[in-house]
Amino acid sequence: MEKFNEPRAGEMASTGVVARQPFAYELYMESQGIPIYEGPGFHDVRELELSDWQRRGARGAFLVLDQLTHLTGLYLLEISSKLTCLTEKHIYEEKFFVLEGEGMTDVSADGVSFQSFSWRKNSLFAIPINAEYRLRNTSERPALLLSANTAPPAINIYNNLDFVFSNDFAFRERFNNEQDYYVPRLETIATPELGRAMWSTNLIPDVVSCELPLDNVRSPGYRRIELPKMASGNFWGFVGEYLPGNYAKAHIHGAGAVLVCIKGKGYTYTWPGSAGTTPWKDGRQDEVEHIEYIPGGLVAAAPGAGDWFHQHFCVSKDPMRLLVFQGGLPGGPYRNFGGRRGKSIAGKNLEEGGNAIGYESEDPFIRQEYDRRLVVEGAKVVLPDREDS
Repeated sequence: MEKFNEPRAGEMASTGVVARQPFAYELYMESQGIPIYEGPGFHDVRELELSDWQRRGARGAFLVLDQLTHLTGLYLLEISSKLTCLTEKHIYEEKFFVLEGEGMTDVSADGVSFQSFSWRKNSLFAIPINAEYRLRNTSERPALLLSANTAPPAINIYNNLDFVFSNDFAFRERFNNEQDYYVPRLETIATPELGRAMWSTNLIPDVVSCELPLDNVRSPGYRRIELPKMASGNFWGFVGEYLPGNYAKAHIHGAGAVLVCIKGKGYTYTWPGSAGTTPWKDGRQDEVEHIEYIPGGLVAAAPGAGDWFHQHFCVSKDPMRLLVFQGGLPGGPYRNFGGRRGKSIAGKNLEEGGNAIGYESEDPFIRQEYDRRLVVEGAKVVLPDREDS
């Protein structure tokens, strides 16, 4: 550490240039000896090289999306044929989406009595906070899982890996070895915040093919199910599906959301709110991030600081389905609306007090480029509803 030199009269102590020190979570990732891939998104994470991960007894790689190292943790875990990973527990929340393969998970609240459930390609399941668990590949082929978790804030706050990974406290109110804990519960109920559709379940056997309720908020025909309390946690998420030839209105909010393409094909535009609602028209197109993805691809809805517009486009002949993970703070995306009770922003345009750009107000380039892409992909052109939306 350099010795501090007090400035003279008329001078400032600050250098004026921030030399940000690494977060504890970043140091943790570096200590694990596996690859760390960084970027605004990935076309298909199955294209990435993995390496042996001693702590997990499998192969893995970390994914870092657009400065989200303080909000949402992501990693890939490859489990070889018939292999059982080392037993794990941690005081952060975690969900797994199965990209390839099949297997079982053993979970215990006390480290003694384990219960098991099976999973296969396209399954989604959550691990209760600080429960002991082990992942087992029961097939002849490797299994590949994507983890989304709240490790960054937990490790950054406590800055003690023994406390995070070797803590004896049992969150019995969240998981107490209930034998029906992983029985899928797909009864559709209404969210208390906005009355949209939600499931209260800890396991979805096939999140790619399951039926989703009609929602119509982000675009005409849009289908969606909210998953706010998997494993009784605060790690919020949902599944949304866009019709072929359709796309979302651009909308703006802060960082934390990670979108995983699980069906179809598409792309996302992301640009800072400071660039305005028509960045191409205003000559600020260089500030727009453009990410293409297929099933297995993912993208950050917004980088790690500030509010960003983002917009998602289906260019496949079949519907495009996205699995969304978002942060881990109580209240999910609604936590900033405590002083605005009764006010709905979902589907509302900016001029109506919402956070979306209506189709009539969007940058002309967006529709022009989308029409061109549909022709290239051989997909049917089904324009979004052009009413005052």
